[in-house]
Amino acid sequence: MQKLAVIADVHDNLVNLEKALSYIKKEKIDYLISLGDLQSLEAWQILDELALPVWAVMGNADKDIIGEKNLRAALKNIHFSVNVATVELANQKIIFGHYPEIIKKIILRYPDKYALALAGHTHLPWEEKIGLTKLLNPGNIANIRCAPTMAIIDLENLKAKLILLNEIQK
Repeated sequence: MQKLAVIADVHDNLVNLEKALSYIKKEKIDYLISLGDLQSLEAWQILDELALPVWAVMGNADKDIIGEKNLRAALKNIHFSVNVATVELANQKIIFGHYPEIIKKIILRYPDKYALALAGHTHLPWEEKIGLTKLLNPGNIANIRCAPTMAIIDLENLKAKLILLNEIQK
């Protein structure tokens, strides 16, 4: 069974990011997708140094504060995209981006193409089904607007588990 961790909206909360990453390591998660708004080069570099495959997109805070050019120059290991990206993991086609409205438009246009769609930006964790696609937002790492969360997804059956970071003992 392969597992995917999904994080979003770190907003430079490095304490919570480290807590999330220590959980990911402890649970031996296979892959990580970050949905943007890490907001600092330091946060991006922490992800870039992980020993597991990482995919990530920029969020609005990343564009405004760091900039695409600076990010591209700093990152060596992350599979990086500016807006929307796709990946196939464990025979599951996944699309992801920072903005839910953009991801929703794409999956409505291609209703049978993706098994899983991921979006951040709102800081609120939620899950819904659109056609054959499961659309999920893992919440936020930053602890802004609601408690800090991330998602762990079983890639075999696409069942997601919301991880409450405040309940993790470091």
